[in-house]
Amino acid sequence: MKFKVFLLFLLLFSLKVLACKCNGEPTLKSSFENADFVLIGEVYDISEVSSGFKTVQNILSKVKINKVYKSNDYGEFYQQTATLFGSPLHSCNVLFTQKGKYLIFAYEEKDTGLLLSDHCFVQKRLDELSSAELQEMESLSSQYKKLSENSDTSNHAELTDLIVDGSNQSDRKVNEQKKEISSLNQQNNKYKVIIYIATFVIIMLLIALILLRRRTRH
Repeated sequence: MKFKVFLLFLLLFSLKVLACKCNGEPTLKSSFENADFVLIGEVYDISEVSSGFKTVQNILSKVKINKVYKSNDYGEFYQQTATLFGSPLHSCNVLFTQKGKYLIFAYEEKDTGLLLSDHCFVQKRLDELSSAELQEMESLSSQYKKLSENSDTSNHAELTDLIVDGSNQSDRKVNEQKKEISSLNQQNNKYKVIIYIATFVIIMLLIALILLRRRTRH
């Protein structure tokens, strides 16, 4: 009995290790700044697609866009609808498995045109948002649009602004690469811990079997 409890504890511990790790508690502001696309939308259709594993299905959630707070360069692409992708194999992915209206923060997957939401963003249904939170979203959106307009004006004014724009794009690529490296390091650390746990469990099982054999002999 004690041995079973011990194995259960190890299993729960390994699940915690695999959980998504964020840099602090997400806020509306941090979520807005880090997301490519921010919107209020209604999830109206949900479908499952193969992930390559029999017992695990990826989720595609179609969203009707009601309001856009931030769109970067994707405003012309996402006008009326978008599709959210989520995989249970990625601990940070948010799976929209229930229909309804949500405040959605997302990255854009450039190769597929799909949006990916993240547990390191604030995740709320529309009816869970307070009036103060909605006002904060309006304020963040206004600030973002002003900065974008100023950036566009300066880009058309002088050559130096083109250099700044190129620098911003380079910074973004660097940040994306840093995030990918950080994600790979986290995954490697998770795999190492899982290997250590599996090795420890195997050793404990072998010890338990040896003890059981000795008892049966006596």
